Amino acid sequence: MNIVLEELKAKLLEESLRELFTQAYEQGVKDSQEQYAFPHLLNKKDLCKIFQVEEPTVNKIITRQGFPKSKFVTARYPRDEVFKWMHENCVNVDENKHQIRSRSFG
Repeated sequence: MNIVLEELKAKLLEESLRELFTQAYEQGVKDSQEQYAFPHLLNKKDLCKIFQVEEPTVNKIITRQGFPKSKFVTARYPRDEVFKWMHENCVNVDENKHQIRSRSFG
């Protein structure tokens, strides 16, 4: 009976992991499709869509030190570098709740 129970647990774990991996893969494909739907060089309107903000906020973002800019075309921003910058510079709220609270109330 223990062997059957262990086999059932293993099968359940395998099915759960398969479903989890499928969901992660599908989300990765969706994210990539959304990212690569933008042109290689972004303009401010593209940045407004990506950041989901209005142009005045984009103007503040693009003046931040280290924000990627095209070396050859003015007012254009390399798509892949922008997404990399976002990944490296955006705060993950769940991981940083205690820091955010201490700044807000401390």
